[in-house]
Amino acid sequence: MKLSCYETMKAGKAFDAREVQMIIKTLKQILKKGGVVAVSENDTLITAYHLNSYDRRRAKNSSSSLHNL
Repeated sequence: MKLSCYETMKAGKAFDAREVQMIIKTLKQILKKGGVVAVSENDTLITAYHLNSYDRRRAKNSSSSLHNL
């Protein structure tokens, strides 16, 4: 089983050039979208989402539709 980027860094293992290029590409995408929020507990990733992804209008419409159930 292949280790995740975090697990590889935590274990002190080296990355090859292709892995470094993929990490850089992913980080550029994260920066382009304004950042990312990662929710974790005890070194376990629970969820991650784009920093600017919350939309109050959508949340309001979603919660009001739940009340109609």
